[in-house]
Amino acid sequence: MKKIMLALLLLLVCKVVTSQESFSLDVLVDPKLAMMTDDYGNSPLTLNSLVNASVQFEQRDFGYYFLGQSLEYADLHGGTYIRYSILQFGYTFNRLPFSDRIESSVALNYGIVKRWSFDFANFGGILDLAYCISERFKLTCLMQVVRRTDIESPTDDPTIYRASFFVGFKFNFSKRNGFY
Repeated sequence: MKKIMLALLLLLVCKVVTSQESFSLDVLVDPKLAMMTDDYGNSPLTLNSLVNASVQFEQRDFGYYFLGQSLEYADLHGGTYIRYSILQFGYTFNRLPFSDRIESSVALNYGIVKRWSFDFANFGGILDLAYCISERFKLTCLMQVVRRTDIESPTDDPTIYRASFFVGFKFNFSKRNGFY
């Protein structure tokens, strides 16, 4: 818990020091695990939630860079899954020619999975599509691909990647001028 609080404090300090324009928080859930059984023994109403916090850099021609962290919690059949993304770096395209209310983000991240009393380092990536309801509030869907080092065996040759899909909302704590 101390590490998480220190990391969040560091993220907030970065915002002040670099004079970022916006800080946002995403809250998402996995609808598939919430509604149906899967091939891994998880029953309906299995909780899998993801919270992203990010600091957005200055607006560019087509969008902006962002730096963030995320925390995923899943109450899986094989044991609790907690993934803390220590560093997430990406780019959001928000000046699309067909709509000023749609934005798309891509990011890479490095994280730690806590499972079965062990810590497993891993990499992941996200693809996010959001619809701007207002300057501060967005509906969003996100696909995440993570290298699942917690279920890889040292004797296995292939690397195990798992994709998950989330839906939720994004809230900007400071607004920009107009829609992007």
